[in-house]
Amino acid sequence: MKILWLDLNSSYSHSSLALPAIHAQCDEQHEWRVIRTNINISVATIVHQVVAERPDLICATAWLFTHEHLLAVLSRVSVLLPGCKIALGGPEFLGENESYLRQHPFVDMVFRGEGEENLPKWLDVLDSTTEWNAIEGVCYIDEEDLYHDGGLARVMDFASLKAPETSPFFCRDRAFVQFETARGCFNTCAFCVSGADKPVRFISLEEVRERLYGYYEMGITSIRLLDRTFNGQSKRAIQMLELFEEFNGKLNFHLEVHPAMLGDEVKAKLRTMPHGLLHLEAGIQSLRQEVLTESRRLGSLEASLEGLRFLCSLDNMETHADLIAGLPRYTYPMMVEDIHTLAAFDAGEIQMELLKLLPGTRMRREASQLGILYAPYPPYEVLQSDGMSAADLLRSRLLSRLLDMYYNTGGWQEVFRALMMSENSFLEAFLDYLAAKEVLEQPLSLERRGMLLYEFVKEYYPSHLKEVSLAWIKIGMPLGKEPAQRMKALLELPDQLEVLEGIQTNEMRYYYLDEYVFGFDRGVQRQKPVFIAKQIPVS
Repeated sequence: MKILWLDLNSSYSHSSLALPAIHAQCDEQHEWRVIRTNINISVATIVHQVVAERPDLICATAWLFTHEHLLAVLSRVSVLLPGCKIALGGPEFLGENESYLRQHPFVDMVFRGEGEENLPKWLDVLDSTTEWNAIEGVCYIDEEDLYHDGGLARVMDFASLKAPETSPFFCRDRAFVQFETARGCFNTCAFCVSGADKPVRFISLEEVRERLYGYYEMGITSIRLLDRTFNGQSKRAIQMLELFEEFNGKLNFHLEVHPAMLGDEVKAKLRTMPHGLLHLEAGIQSLRQEVLTESRRLGSLEASLEGLRFLCSLDNMETHADLIAGLPRYTYPMMVEDIHTLAAFDAGEIQMELLKLLPGTRMRREASQLGILYAPYPPYEVLQSDGMSAADLLRSRLLSRLLDMYYNTGGWQEVFRALMMSENSFLEAFLDYLAAKEVLEQPLSLERRGMLLYEFVKEYYPSHLKEVSLAWIKIGMPLGKEPAQRMKALLELPDQLEVLEGIQTNEMRYYYLDEYVFGFDRGVQRQKPVFIAKQIPVS
């Protein structure tokens, strides 16, 4: 039997672990092929590639942002290859599946849960549909139009699975690799598919070490740990951090942490970690206790704020924080205030997204009781909540885009944050300004973003104009444009300077803007200064 895995992702840099994770558990009796593609490739092109393979079975994982594209491909393939079976899996099928199968009759089966153990069993009886109902996780409609629900498949002995990288289908050419060191989550968040996934299952520290060395030997340098709450167990978290130190200078790690559950020993260890080894994502969602309580998220708000303040104070790693618009009892003014609080903490990024009511989650089941309306098709985004109107949610979407354009962009973050901190009305006023220009949903270059910020500040907050000009010069924007036009050549350096960045050399040309001095390398045709200083007033 020829099995074709359609690995459809949202971008080239992403690659699903599903194929190698499942293939690693299978014997060699079947012929496996894979087509790796993404949603930026046309449906017609992907259909042509699939049909050219002439498979007996097509398998694919349905994700929020690929599902629509996937269905467009498979519906066409089913017409061109009527004898080919189609099986889908992934988080899209953690909820009720009968209506889905009836709406998409070209899909022969969907799998609910973890597939490593049971999908190979299903492959063995693929041609005998009467035996499908004996396999956990398999949901299908039989020849007599009866629906069969296989429940939820779960791999309880997670540590016994063969590693995905033992499969030849494991991707070794991406910018990062996802490393699943744990499954399940101790938390109970009603909006998350892992909120009811108990117990938490781990692989041993010895296996983590062995596999990390394997990634390093493959030339992979960036590791994104799939562990819903890395610090759920303080002892293991410390042991893992000690293990990561062995790879300093070789690998870097992206971790998800719960700021409310940072014990003193974990904090002490984080303080001593090598610079740049870790990148932390702190699960916050909201800075309102009533919202967290309604969302059934464990951990007190007070502890979360204390933990987040600690993480953001560390200069040896960057911490990102996230907010979710549309959660029960969360209002738009609350969220704007929370954004200011996170900026005051100096969070490395503020990631804000709209709530999505995912299949299988408690919040989706209780949506009507909670007063939430959501889109019936992927990505199931909230359309209205008890705290936010449709207009509030649209504004939240635009605000998220604004944060990505300025706060989450290294070049503009410092001045953007300073404006937020000094002018309480700045964030909302700038949002209105950009929305009126209809540029928030357009791709904008770093320079175009800077000009929009400069023009806005010039008109509405002129006392801060110099700060924007300094940022413009520091990140190397064109010196001939208006934000840098006041900069003048400096023939002789002041006697007393406070060095802010870089080191002076004899091969520099100097310019000044008010009390700031900029040094540019004479031998390199670059606009970005390599030396920045501030003149110290003579007392």
